[in-house]
Amino acid sequence: MRLLALDATTTTCSVAYWSSGSVRVNREEIAGRRQAEILMPMVKTVMKEAAIEFEALDGIAVTQGPGSFTGVRIGLATARGLALAAGLPLAGVTTLQALAAAAAAAAAPAERLGHMILALLDARRDQVYGQFFAADGAPAGAPFAAGVDSLPGRLAPICAPGTPLLLVGSGTPLAAPVLAAAGWQYDLSGSPPYPQAATVATLIAARGFANSAATAVAPLYLRKPGVSPVNSGPAGN
Repeated sequence: MRLLALDATTTTCSVAYWSSGSVRVNREEIAGRRQAEILMPMVKTVMKEAAIEFEALDGIAVTQGPGSFTGVRIGLATARGLALAAGLPLAGVTTLQALAAAAAAAAAPAERLGHMILALLDARRDQVYGQFFAADGAPAGAPFAAGVDSLPGRLAPICAPGTPLLLVGSGTPLAAPVLAAAGWQYDLSGSPPYPQAATVATLIAARGFANSAATAVAPLYLRKPGVSPVNSGPAGN
């Protein structure tokens, strides 16, 4: 199995080539708002270092959100274009799944035992994109966009009081004080606070690419964009 994986959903872009059981080439760069400028050059660099042509790949994997609206669109458009041009299947992973998988892989044995993973991305406006996962990275609830103050209430139906949490992602600094004030114990994951293409490739390969590619890849936004088209009506409409 030979996979090319892309991520452009946050302020960091990454591209990885996975083959024969592991990531062989991986490139990562702080993107800011330059995803459109740097993603394809990174793809070309990874493919050159891997010494492989697109037609020799078995598939392409990409993060489908949530994250930056622009980044999600750029990542998906690039992955779809590459897949279409080379006649390859496309598989998707959410950013929250990628964060949880990385946290589960990096966790110490004590953190894996009895912990629940809470993957969080800073969604601005004092909100987070989040999802709860079991210690092994399996989803324990649906993804959501919500204010950080709602997190203690969201925990109650999912896990017993006192269950330790493992927090991962850029939304952690926002959520940690709220959870601590509500009496929840937590540890901070040592994995990066943003999704990585290397994790996406590894996760897709572990699931089985054919199974993942059987589901249509669509953007996951969780909330409406923060901007809207200019309205010709009265101000405030």
